[in-house]
Amino acid sequence: MSLNQLISAVSQLSHQDKLRLIHFLLLEVAKEEGCNLESTDDQEPENLLLEQLAATEAVVWSPYDAHEAAQTLSDMLTAHKEEGHA
Repeated sequence: MSLNQLISAVSQLSHQDKLRLIHFLLLEVAKEEGCNLESTDDQEPENLLLEQLAATEAVVWSPYDAHEAAQTLSDMLTAHKEEGHA
């Protein structure tokens, strides 16, 4: 099977199967690079991925309580209006 045929077949997979494929490929590449990742033999790939995501810490910026950003935007809008663009 050529890469183009494979890509065509992958594009027809469901979202869940695509995630499984990504997880499989990640583990295969890690194995080739000699990395020791957790085994998925006893867990569903989706559950393992969710557990790994839950174990990571991510910082997501929110505009709530960003008073300086709101003031900056307000100043920019006021300046833009004063220049006659509004």
